Amino acid sequence: MSEVTKVKILTSATALFQRQGYHGTSVRDIAQDASVNIALVSYYFGGKKGLFETLLIQFYEGYMKELDKESSLNEYDSAYDCLLSFVRSLINYQRSQHLLARMVHREMSVDSTLVREVMATYLQKEKHEFSRLIKHGMAVGEFRRQPVDFVIIQLRSMITLPFMSPQYLWELFQLNPKEPYFIDRYMDHLKTWIASGLSADPSSHVQAKPQIRIKQMY
Repeated sequence: MSEVTKVKILTSATALFQRQGYHGTSVRDIAQDASVNIALVSYYFGGKKGLFETLLIQFYEGYMKELDKESSLNEYDSAYDCLLSFVRSLINYQRSQHLLARMVHREMSVDSTLVREVMATYLQKEKHEFSRLIKHGMAVGEFRRQPVDFVIIQLRSMITLPFMSPQYLWELFQLNPKEPYFIDRYMDHLKTWIASGLSADPSSHVQAKPQIRIKQMY
């Protein structure tokens, strides 16, 4: 019963934090939404802060597992293929945890001791893995040389934005990042972007478009 109660509290906290923000959500709100005694939030998580930390760590532990699965360059024919696999895994993970992803990305934009610790622990590792892969691609001549830091910033923005700002995508473009159709289209675009933005020879990764002959008008 205790595990069921903990899951109910975590589920309600995720939904409320991502909709109302950490500071806009009270322990009473969470307990009421989860239909549990308010004292159980403190009993299981030590209060709202402990509950928030649990969710943050839960998200990034899963995120890092996806990175670890894709970390071996030896399993791929090229740095390009390895990078695409990285990106695909991280996007699919966020899709599977879309409410939690939105909550985490939004709260990570607010400076706090916890956020700094998370950046030092998890996001530093993410940066290291992307940097290692991109530098390897440059060293073997597969990727053209350019500032690695800006490449990572651009790449990470494309990976996280759909799940950080899903309302923006829906209201302006009628795109839903939870839908498999969106993921398929988005990955096709990212393949082209990575090939044209990074590859020393973009044509080796981007499928050539058929040439259209325009008949001369007389």
